[in-house]
Amino acid sequence: MAFQVQVVESRDAVTGHAGVSLLIETFRSLGLAEAVKRCVRLKERRRGYTEAESIETLMALVAAGGDCVDDVRVLNADVGLRRMWGRRRMPSAESLRSFLNRFHDEDAVAARVPHTAFVPKESPALKGLSAVQRQLLAAVQRRSPAIGLATLDVDAVIIESEKREALPVYEGGTGYQPLQVWWAEPGLWVRSEFRDGNVGAQTGVLEILKESVATLRELGVTEFAVRSDTAGYQHVVLNWLRRERIAFAISADMSPELRALGVALPESAWKPLRHTRRDREPSTREWAEVEFVPDHGSFKRDEQPDRYLVERVRPTQLPLFANGEPYRYFATVTNLWDRDGEHLLLWARERCGTVEPAHDVLKNELGGGVLPCKRFGANAAWWQIVILTANLITALKLIALPADWRPMRPKRLRFLLLHLFGRLVTHGRRLFLRLARDHPSTAVFIEARRQLALAS
Repeated sequence: MAFQVQVVESRDAVTGHAGVSLLIETFRSLGLAEAVKRCVRLKERRRGYTEAESIETLMALVAAGGDCVDDVRVLNADVGLRRMWGRRRMPSAESLRSFLNRFHDEDAVAARVPHTAFVPKESPALKGLSAVQRQLLAAVQRRSPAIGLATLDVDAVIIESEKREALPVYEGGTGYQPLQVWWAEPGLWVRSEFRDGNVGAQTGVLEILKESVATLRELGVTEFAVRSDTAGYQHVVLNWLRRERIAFAISADMSPELRALGVALPESAWKPLRHTRRDREPSTREWAEVEFVPDHGSFKRDEQPDRYLVERVRPTQLPLFANGEPYRYFATVTNLWDRDGEHLLLWARERCGTVEPAHDVLKNELGGGVLPCKRFGANAAWWQIVILTANLITALKLIALPADWRPMRPKRLRFLLLHLFGRLVTHGRRLFLRLARDHPSTAVFIEARRQLALAS
């Protein structure tokens, strides 16, 4: 291409990240800056950047596509963004590292017992970040259409890491394994607990569910449903869900007794499990219902036992399976008796289409897959800020962006809006952002600012 490059001093107030300012406006309009000031207290002196300024910078960095704190140099070099933000400078990479390190509690980590699964207690600062997350959920619930139902998907995610401090994970290799709760209807994270890789996904499921349900009940949510993989198949969890009258569909362990019941079913009991109601092609997956009461289940006299739905799958390459079994079996346990079994299984499997893509966004589009350092607390803080950024992007879409923009993942939103180019000029002692009239996102940007002003 016939052009040459000239390198000049960046005196002009131009920005290639005009849309990032919308996230900061959302952060402030929802009262999250005040929540950080109230709940996250790390500074001992007044000088330097406040906790809110550091968290705003980290969220802007993650949203703009940065993978590590060193990438803040790009935002610091953006003169226009700094003017829009009202800052002469942004925190340096060294300042942000120091900020993250203050979340680390060495005493809590030192309580680990070697070669055992252990979840350190959250430091006061990490608890403060969780409180900011709750403030965000409350603000979104107030400003977006009221949601009376919460379908909670419980799942753990593996963050691969070769750090010396990372511990083995069950899939092989080393890393970390946070346990998380996803609110499927608005697409928001309710709770996340950062953990070492050797902590089983089944550890603490009941506690994190109780916290999530209590949080949403305070926001006015009255009806709940829970979906989980086999990590949630614990009878203390099932008993609590029954007592709370919460619907659930949880993958059950395929015990020898349960598998024997499935194998013994006659062929007439099996029905095809379609991916959708319109499927006409023959399915390799079938389902049936079995009567099964586990030995360690506990039910009251007037309480109906749980319902077990068994699936069997015929492998498409049967000769490759050495054991010669014609089918593989899976099971789902539920307390819903008034729904068609096929509908229930398809609803339970929707979890894979909600929480797992959301995990992919955290790890691969918002910097969650690259942890900043060896300190457990600093990594936990980085992960919580990634979660907060994901929720903030969802809040921006729900409150201020067009309805057809809501399914967009951060990668596309970044391309269309966050990396919008603009020029800052001062006229009549007022600051103006000049945007290209023919850019397809200019009108969206202007309307989003108007909606955020109404929401403040």
